[in-house]
Amino acid sequence: MLRMRRLWPLAAVAVVLGYLAPAPAQTIIDEWQSIQAPPAPTLKAATVAPKTTALLVIDIIKQYCNDKDRPRCFASIPKIATLLGAARASGITIIYTVVPSVGPNAPAPVAADIIPAIAPKADEPVITAAIDKFIVGNKDTGLEKILKDKGITSVIMVGTAAHGAVLFTASAAASRGFNVIVPVDGMSAPGQNISAEQAVAYILTTAPVVAPKVTLTRIDMIKFQ
Repeated sequence: MLRMRRLWPLAAVAVVLGYLAPAPAQTIIDEWQSIQAPPAPTLKAATVAPKTTALLVIDIIKQYCNDKDRPRCFASIPKIATLLGAARASGITIIYTVVPSVGPNAPAPVAADIIPAIAPKADEPVITAAIDKFIVGNKDTGLEKILKDKGITSVIMVGTAAHGAVLFTASAAASRGFNVIVPVDGMSAPGQNISAEQAVAYILTTAPVVAPKVTLTRIDMIKFQ
């Protein structure tokens, strides 16, 4: 009995400390279902100077951009074609990209795999790289040199996948000092993965270093001087 009386104060202290101890830290996974989406970023008009602007058309190839695998990409083609026509009419630099591979047993994509409605002309370069179009492996793709040799300071980016090549190439361009213009109706994610596009829009407009260099816009809000 005496022993129990001696243990009671210790038990009481333990209970009090239990109440005072902070709750275990919650991870993003623990809180996933309770998180609400932040307010949508504000789209801004972009007026560009053709001599110092390039349009980068990212990975819009038939292996990806079709109504079965990436319907959102397929649906964006007419608007991208409109932007491309206006860009060519203004005389800006046009650059395309394709990926090194679309699968272990598939041939490597080439310029001919780019969707015909927005296919490159003979004098428009096509760069092969994965998610960051400035590098492939440990090597430079030459994209930065092309841009800087032409005096380019702003890059408009359209393409797929929004959460892959668009996000990483836009971030890489911003970190290299380029102004980056991303029309939300010109970037797409696989399937109906709207949340991926939402995440990219948020990251591009809030990330350190990147956000101050990015203008999130819409194709009909881009004007050529």
